[in-house]
Amino acid sequence: MLPKTANVVIIGGGVLGTSAAFHLAEAGHQDILLLDRGPIASGTTPFAAGQTGYLNKDGFSEPFTTYCIDFFENFAARTGQSIDFQRCGSLRVALTEKYQADLEKRVQARDDLSSDVEFISPARAKEMVPGFYPPEGCRIASIPHDGYVEPKSVAVAFAAAAKERGVKFHTRVEVTSLRTSGDRVSGIQTNQGAIETRNVVLAAGAWTRQICQSVGVNVRSVPVRHQAFVTAPISDVLPMQPIVRVTEPQIYVRHEAGGLLVGGYGYRPLSFDMDDFPSGFEIPALEADPIYYEQLRTAATLFFPAIKDAMIVQERRGLPTISPDGQLIISEPNGVGGLILATACGVGGIARSPGIGRVVSDILSGQSPLVPLAQLDARRFDETYSSDVQLRSRCEELYARHYHELV
Repeated sequence: MLPKTANVVIIGGGVLGTSAAFHLAEAGHQDILLLDRGPIASGTTPFAAGQTGYLNKDGFSEPFTTYCIDFFENFAARTGQSIDFQRCGSLRVALTEKYQADLEKRVQARDDLSSDVEFISPARAKEMVPGFYPPEGCRIASIPHDGYVEPKSVAVAFAAAAKERGVKFHTRVEVTSLRTSGDRVSGIQTNQGAIETRNVVLAAGAWTRQICQSVGVNVRSVPVRHQAFVTAPISDVLPMQPIVRVTEPQIYVRHEAGGLLVGGYGYRPLSFDMDDFPSGFEIPALEADPIYYEQLRTAATLFFPAIKDAMIVQERRGLPTISPDGQLIISEPNGVGGLILATACGVGGIARSPGIGRVVSDILSGQSPLVPLAQLDARRFDETYSSDVQLRSRCEELYARHYHELV
């Protein structure tokens, strides 16, 4: 039976919500309840690529990046739960002068995080990734500490670790609205009844914006479709070959079950209003964009010729959330104390999940956070992007140039 009260209610059982649950419990918070409209890790989380990286765009906080990567590398020691983490390294490839200069800046900016990042020749890159054909004249950075994780395993492990620490879980429960008293959250309404609480962590992914509208909060974060595909096994694919990211066509390619997982950005970006979907809609039912897949396959084939004739055995698509400046939102919104938003993870929620959970816990614990809160504050946009048309257009634009944002 659903409890009538809780000290903290977490809405969302994906990787962000379960990380928040673990970190709050680890920090000593009690009477924590996590709710999800489906099973644990049933939204966008299981369709992610799960890639970690040192040369990301989160230049606001080296401690945040370091915390996330260290957490994955020591996940079992931190949580008591195992995940499928592969530290295979990555290659970041820039083809043109503008992006080569940007890549050099990124490497220099991360020297103190990972001193073994180095530039390598196209010939060396092909030795490391036999099916990869880099063009002459490109610049390739090798980042040995990068890797990837099976996405669902992270959320499940966080959930198991949180449950061991006393967090209660109720799935198949849909949160229909938030409730407030004065200028503070006072509870939530679900399809199975009301729950009183003075602390809510809203990590509901694509549905975050809709839930906030119930208390008049306009969150500047919208879901944008991201798609990828997985090929059947290919003969020259190595199990631990580095991830390859190519800047100009905005593609990433990595090993997956003997084949290749291929994803990318900038191909027909499209955001969504979740109210336009029928009641009961879940992420696995998201309609595919076949032209996106065709364009992505064509782009990837230029660098991995075997993809052209490879059989596609799985299509992946999800709805990661994006903010107008491409950065995370982790904070209280205007006018609703006790409500902590955890959204706008971009297409990198898995990699950022340890840090996001930590920041949520720091806020509710009154601790100094890993990241200056002003840079994560939902209120940083003021009245900018207050209209849906303007907001969605801006977020689609950012998605379309995800690899093209210069430092």
